[in-house]
Formats: sequence, C-alpha cells, structure tokens
Amino acid sequence: MDETLILYGVADKIATVTINRPESMNALTPTMAGELREALQRAGNDQGVRVIVLTGAGRGFCSGADLASNSGSGGETLPVNGAVEGGLRLPAGYDAKFAYISTVPKPVIAAINGAAVGAGLLLALHCDLRFAAQGAKLSTAFAKRGLVAEYAMAWLLPRLIGPAKALDLLLSARTVLAEEALSIGLIDRVFPPDELMAEARAYAAQLVADVSPRSNRVIKQLVYRALDQGIEEAVSDALEAMAEARRSDDYKEGVAAWKEKRPAAFSGR
Repeated sequence: MDETLILYGVADKIATVTINRPESMNALTPTMAGELREALQRAGNDQGVRVIVLTGAGRGFCSGADLASNSGSGGETLPVNGAVEGGLRLPAGYDAKFAYISTVPKPVIAAINGAAVGAGLLLALHCDLRFAAQGAKLSTAFAKRGLVAEYAMAWLLPRLIGPAKALDLLLSARTVLAEEALSIGLIDRVFPPDELMAEARAYAAQLVADVSPRSNRVIKQLVYRALDQGIEEAVSDALEAMAEARRSDDYKEGVAAWKEKRPAAFSGR
C-alpha cells in the first residue's frame, strides 16, 4: 500500500484512515480504491482498534472517481470489492465496491471535511455514521455526467432519506450543503470545520470507553441484515444473538460493572 495516498494511524483504539490526494480533492484512482479497502481491512483485523474514522486531506472528503489516472503504486492493483476477511456475515450484495464497508466489524464514521461528490458521496453513505463540516458540499453528480446511480446508491439512498428525497438528489444532481443534508437525514451531525475531527474522535472515544465492542459488532450485523429481512426473520436473528450475548464475557463484565458502580472493562469477547 502506498501510505502517502491512503494514510493510516491508530491512537487510543481509534483508527484514522485519510484519503490523501488533496491536489485533486481526493479523487480516487482504481489503485487508491484498492488501498482504501486494504486500510479498512487492516483496521477491521487490528485488535487494538475499536472504532474507525474515515476522512479526507485538505479541503475535500472525496470528489469521486478519477479514472483518467491510476497514481498510487507501481504494483498490481488491489481488490476494490469483496467483504472484508473476518467481517460481518451479510448478504452477497455487500461485497460490492464501498458496500463492503458495512462488513467491517467495527463502527465506521465518515468525517466529511469538504466536498463529497459522486462516488465520494457513495463512499460516505456506506459508512455507519456521517459527521460533516459546516458548508461541506454533497452531490450525486451522476446525471450531470450522463451516468446513473452508481453501485448500490439507488438502493441505499431511499433507505436513508426516503424515495422522494433520494430521487430529488439523483434526478437533479444538485449540490446540497451540510446543513440541508442534516435536515433531510443524509448526514447525522454538523460541526464547524475546525472542530469536525475533534468531535468525530470524541464520539469514537465515547464508544471505546463506554460500550462493548462485541455488542457493537453484533448490532451492526443485525441492522444491515434486517434491511433485507421480514420482521419474523429479524426477530429470530435478534433472539439468537441475545442468547449468545448472555453467554459472553462482555455481558458478564457489563452486569458486574453496573452492580459495582464502576466503568466496564470490555474485552470484546
């Protein structure tokens, strides 16, 4: 992996993955897309990581795909799709490019520091939570290029904001600012630009300190599986998962910590 284009760092059990091509507003080449997947795979496997923050360098989050260039490394291009190894058990559709983020067995927070356009917006949508800087610009862009909703966007966007709002953004390809995106449920929180990363890390730190990583892993799998399930199957999955949770070390620790009025020391088991 060319670590100058996809940066990876870990501190306080939080992995930060940064798309680092600011001169092109972090447009992704095919090589970079493979390196991004490899970085998320690395974070998913790292026992010292409990939460992942994905962001961009400079003024943009990701301006989409740059198919005219394949800058990034001289070697073979890495896979850009496929569920991460050791990840969550989800339907085969989550093997698709960027959809694989849902199979990462840890919370993934998109810290949208600037423009997220086309495939860049799709990348953010597949993260579990989206925090954005005030004034950040978001656009589907596809219809203005003679293209259509890429990969799973036509499936995912209506589930996030409803069919009418999804069609508005896809048909018009108009640009929305973070403030409007918040009001329609496209993103979850908005912060001043100079506070975005600190706030994203503070939220991640709260997850690290307060909740069971095993619970987060199972909850994430239940939520994404339920999108394709009827209620009977979803209830059955939840009951099975709850029975397994009651046998886990984290459940025993959580109950003990509550009784003893102390912070829990979860192991993830």
